Amino acid sequence: MYNPRSYRNENISELHDVIRRYNFAALFTHRNGESFSTHLPFMIDPERGPFGTLIAHMARANPHWKAFDGAPPSLVAFMGPHAYISPAWYQEQVTVPTWNYMLVHAIGRVRLVDDNALRTMVMRLVAQHEAPLGNPWDVRKAEEAMEVEIKGIVGFEIPIDRLEGKFKLNQNRSAEDRQGVVRALEGSSHPDEREIARIMREQLERTGRNS
Repeated sequence: MYNPRSYRNENISELHDVIRRYNFAALFTHRNGESFSTHLPFMIDPERGPFGTLIAHMARANPHWKAFDGAPPSLVAFMGPHAYISPAWYQEQVTVPTWNYMLVHAIGRVRLVDDNALRTMVMRLVAQHEAPLGNPWDVRKAEEAMEVEIKGIVGFEIPIDRLEGKFKLNQNRSAEDRQGVVRALEGSSHPDEREIARIMREQLERTGRNS
């Protein structure tokens, strides 16, 4: 992706954090002149490989997984929070609107997993998303249904060969302009906009401590 140096984030821990928080991502694979795209929830194992390993599954009826064999590395695009930025929030307003956002791209070759690993992966994904809800659902009540559903999916892993982060957060503006953006977004009713404000405020505080 187009990623100017001023927006580039190479902090693996921060990139993994975006993957965890915004784990519903788009997987792209290109093979023999045909392109495939599937949107899926991903998990990240940060300990496996220099950039971690992505874990996911898709429907067996989806032809996408059959394109993995012999294909070049696939791309998984994670879209973090984003927000429209009005020039009205700057001190210097003779400029144009822009968009702040956070993106993470992970690139690697896909490999399928066996059925034993697949069940473990699915249960880990369920546990990850049930835990914040207080674990209201007891999987033991649906063992038979779970076994049937597992037969209809394909599990896979992507050891990440390249991990790219783009955090476009008004780095080209003055501290005063960025503070104006933070104040405006902090009052928003949209969680993405408030999250952009939180991260920008942290950056401004870090810059202030280091100056």
